[in-house]
This record gives sequence, structure tokens and C-alpha cells, in this order.
Amino acid sequence: MARRGSTSASWRWSMLMLCQLWMLAVVGEQKKCPSEKDRADDLVAAARVLMRTKRDEEARACLELAVKKAPNYVPALIELGTLASKQQDYAAAVKHLAAGVKLEITPQALNNLAIAYQELGEHLSAVSVYQRALKLDEDDASAHYNLGTALEKAGEYKAAVKAYREAIELEPEEAKYYNNMGGSLAAYNRTETAERSYKWAIKLKPKFTDAYYNLGNLLLATGNIEGAIERLEQALNLDPTHPKAKAKLKDAQAQLEKKVEAFKGQVDEAIEKAQKMMRRGEL
Repeated sequence: MARRGSTSASWRWSMLMLCQLWMLAVVGEQKKCPSEKDRADDLVAAARVLMRTKRDEEARACLELAVKKAPNYVPALIELGTLASKQQDYAAAVKHLAAGVKLEITPQALNNLAIAYQELGEHLSAVSVYQRALKLDEDDASAHYNLGTALEKAGEYKAAVKAYREAIELEPEEAKYYNNMGGSLAAYNRTETAERSYKWAIKLKPKFTDAYYNLGNLLLATGNIEGAIERLEQALNLDPTHPKAKAKLKDAQAQLEKKVEAFKGQVDEAIEKAQKMMRRGEL
């Protein structure tokens, strides 16, 4: 009996090892570049085909091989950095994109580099890169907007508002510019202007859930509880699953209940005071 148990345990161990080896083989196969080409440009071309068919791991292996063979080949660096960003490997994205733009600057590569910096929480680095991109094309509204988002995350709210205004001058019908500008205005207590900015966003895009939420949040912070509830309910009508709006509406309703109770207390106190005055003949 003991021998049979020992044999069974040995069999299970062997099967476990075989499974692990098989999994390693599969992972290794997935990461192997299937191209037999040797030139960096051919490897990049193969990677692009693979990415179109959603075979990103193999594409990345081809791009890494291309960079290894030709470290200064810009298309390989940019493609590899962009793919790494798509895979949320932002440290690798910064490494390869930064190397690429040192050799050849393009607005798209700079934009991708700045996004990777933002994802890493390096907002001032992102600001610097967006500013470089704007030197190439000052009339790119989205670049001004992206600069604004980076400045806002870096806590530079006045500068962010300036960037959003420049984006609005170029594309005055884009609702998200007004919505983001409202957040930066509110952050340095320009609440009335922030409210107008949110309302413009809603006017341009009547189903802009986040703008309704942001306006409701602002109104609640400034003491307009009834107005806040109205806007938060509108947000939830558009998106009943909006978690922030649900939580904020609950908070607003609780504040309104306290306000009503406090008002009732004041009314009761006033009535009691008037009754006492009447009994004393003072009324």
C-alpha cells in the first residue's frame, strides 16, 4: 500500500512538472518573433502585420529584435514604445519613445511619450514633452488640451486654464475642453467661472454625463444643495451606474435632510418665542 501511494505521488509530481514545462514552452512560443527576416526594417514590417492581427506579444518580440540589431532605427524605437504603452508597460514606453524622439521628432511620438509619462505620474515631464509638441504645431487644439490635462495633474491650475482656453479658441465646439477647464477653475476657487464652463460643456454636449456630475459636485461644494441634486440626478439618468454620481447624490440628499431639519428647528424656535411674547402681552 505504501508503495502504491508513493507511485501515485511520483506520478502527480511528474505530471505537474510536465504541465509547467508545457506552459513555459507556450509562453516562450508566444513571445518568439515568427519572422525569418534579419533586417530591422523587415522586422518592423512583420511586427506591424502581427499587430493588425492582435498578436502583440510576437510583434513586440520582433520590435525588440529590430532594436537590438539597429539601436538607432527610429521606426523600431517608436513602434516598440507605442506598443509597450498599449500594453501598459509605461517604463519601457518612455525608454524607447525618448530614445526615438532624440533621433527624430514627430508630434505623434511626442504625444505618446507624454502620455506614458502621465501614466507613470511624472506630470511635469509630460508637460515638458507636450510643450515640445506645440512648438511643432501651435494650432493643434488637442495638444493644447493634453498640455492642460498634464498641468492640471501637476497642480498648475492657472496654467492649465490657459492651455484649455487656447484649445477652445482653436476648437470652440469641443465640450471636453470646457469640462476640464471647469475643474481647473474650481481648483483655484474661480467657482462662478467654473460653473459657466461646465454649463457650456453641457450645452455643447447635452448627454455629457461627467459634466453634469462635475457641475453637481461644484454646486454642492458651494452650498447649492438643491441645484446639486438636480444635476447629479441628470447625470444618473444618463448613466445609472456612475459610481461617483451615486455617492455624491447620497451625500447631497443627506445634507438637504439636515438643512430641512435645521430649518424646522428654527421655525419651531420662532413659534415658541412668539407664543411666549403673546402670553406676556408683548404681541
